[in-house]
Amino acid sequence: MENHSYGQIIGSPSAPYINSLLSSGSLATNYYGVSHPSLPNYLALAGGSTYGITSDCTTCWVAANNLGDTLEAAGRTWKTYQEAMPSACFVGDSYPYAQKHDPFIYFNDIRTNAARCQSHVVPYSRLATDLASTSTTPNYAFITPDMCHDMHDCAVGTGDAWLQQQVPVILGSPAFASQHSLLAITWDEDDSSSANRVATIFLGSSSNVASSSSTSYTHYSLLHTFESALGASTLTGNDAGAATMQDMFRTVSATPCANMTVSVSPPSPQQPGTTVTLMPSVTGCSNPLYEFWVLPPSGGAWQLLVPYASTKGFTWNNAGLAPGSYRISLWARDASSTGTSGTAPNTYDTFSAFTYTLGSGSGSGPCTGMSATSAPAAAAGPGTQVTVTGVATGCTNPVYEFWLESSSGAWSLVQPYSPNNTLVWKTSGASPGSYRFSVWARDATSSGGSGTPPYTYDTFSAFNYTLTAASCSAISAPVSPSAGANVATTVTITASATGCPNALYALYRLPPNGTWSLVKAYSSNPAFSWDTTGAAAGMYRFSVWTRDASSAASYDAFSAYNYTLASVPCTSMSASASPATATSAGTTVTVTVNAGGCPIAQYEFWLLLPNGMWTLARGYSASASLTWDTTGMAPGSYRFSVWARDASSAGTGGTAPYTYDAFSAFQYTLS
Repeated sequence: MENHSYGQIIGSPSAPYINSLLSSGSLATNYYGVSHPSLPNYLALAGGSTYGITSDCTTCWVAANNLGDTLEAAGRTWKTYQEAMPSACFVGDSYPYAQKHDPFIYFNDIRTNAARCQSHVVPYSRLATDLASTSTTPNYAFITPDMCHDMHDCAVGTGDAWLQQQVPVILGSPAFASQHSLLAITWDEDDSSSANRVATIFLGSSSNVASSSSTSYTHYSLLHTFESALGASTLTGNDAGAATMQDMFRTVSATPCANMTVSVSPPSPQQPGTTVTLMPSVTGCSNPLYEFWVLPPSGGAWQLLVPYASTKGFTWNNAGLAPGSYRISLWARDASSTGTSGTAPNTYDTFSAFTYTLGSGSGSGPCTGMSATSAPAAAAGPGTQVTVTGVATGCTNPVYEFWLESSSGAWSLVQPYSPNNTLVWKTSGASPGSYRFSVWARDATSSGGSGTPPYTYDTFSAFNYTLTAASCSAISAPVSPSAGANVATTVTITASATGCPNALYALYRLPPNGTWSLVKAYSSNPAFSWDTTGAAAGMYRFSVWTRDASSAASYDAFSAYNYTLASVPCTSMSASASPATATSAGTTVTVTVNAGGCPIAQYEFWLLLPNGMWTLARGYSASASLTWDTTGMAPGSYRFSVWARDASSAGTGGTAPYTYDAFSAFQYTLS
């Protein structure tokens, strides 16, 4: 939540729901943000540092480890859910989504890894689906409401109502109903005071009930609390040195799991590619969690395939694995237990381990031949979807691996060994240049006759592929209304480029007697809407540029044309006074006017004194009334002349600088 101090939330009549949660949760009464404005506080929660950032910048990327890295290293799952985010891994602002409230997008190792970013930095709308089961609910979720629901741009009551809708859904989900889970609600900063004291509330089965803590905590304390609970390492001295918020947790008496048995189907041995189902069963605990480990042949390292979850059964997909004897270990511990054996974070209450053999008794030999083709063949433009297909001969159970050498000369594994002999290469965003594919094949029972472990193959086929830079050949940019319009009209330009698969568009505008300015930077959106309210009348010139996303040119093609904005003069004018026509000196007189025929009328008030001299009572403004204080004014006959002209008009009558479109005049007597 956003930008409200402790006192603006706790005890506030504008936040009845939040305050009602205190009876079922634990409140930190001495909790503080670490900086101003928003972004440094979010980075502190996700990375253990503000990285010297003191603004809400949108391109101040961070090259540092973050909580996502340490959670994955500990075998934990995580996601950040961002309300109003247009799409997964979206970079930039799209109101009411604000990037400054999405800390994980700032870390280079997340943002620049498309697959990782797309699966971890997602719109809030996906949370409902993920909450459907414990297996799809991440171990750690970072949720940010949009700019209204987080109280940043809207009232406290709006955010309170949003929480009233969302919190019960989270607390009622399987992850909270069947496991010991924690929901923490906090504010990034207060209302920019030096104290920066904010409210923080713990809810869920792991939290104390109707309690509070006066211990001094910060965002670094909350980060350290998550790290400690999930077995993740600390990131910086800030979180490592901050106390965990342990006094806000409920003390739970753990009931560890006892004996474990595992049923295996089909039994060992089997050929690689066989789907193996493992079904564990334990005694002694009411809420068992299970974890799945595999040790590959030849003394490799243990691999965590599935971290602790309440899902009971496991499916071991071993397609593409080398033949040999694998060691399988299934662990269990109760949801209330931290594990009675092992070393944190790898602990368990009980386990079962056994050997499973892949490849015994196979009569298949190694692959002896290989061909690889691409479609489109040989070359294509960036943005084209390229399909690479490999066909191996001489073996009955071929598996395929696909490697790609980039235009910079670096090889990368794009699809590891599997029975799938097809790779779909999505070239959007790829640089033009020469690439090279190498498609490897080996039989599922073969360890590979060539190469160096773990990079082995029986046979391979390699070929070059060229991505050619595309160029837009032409552009049309019709405007509506065409040719010209009156000031205050909304003008729409819709561009369309030809000859390029991924067109980008930019728009420049030259105002009358002005200089060119960029009004829309390059983007894939071909439309531009211009609200001309307040714009000067006269001839404008538009230049619409286009280029393909792969093009390095300033533009591939452009369309330029003139566009005229016409002024809309006022055509009529009325004026009245109150009191009407006459009054005694010392009375306040109000003159009210109204112009017709013009969208943005401005008014000027003149007064003819009894001595025959005109005086300017008030120059042109949008105010349609004048208050005339007659105190000290001489008795006699006065005359008002009220002028009107549209904001876009230079005046159709009078002599510059004294011009008007329409006027109304009347006599007024002071006695």
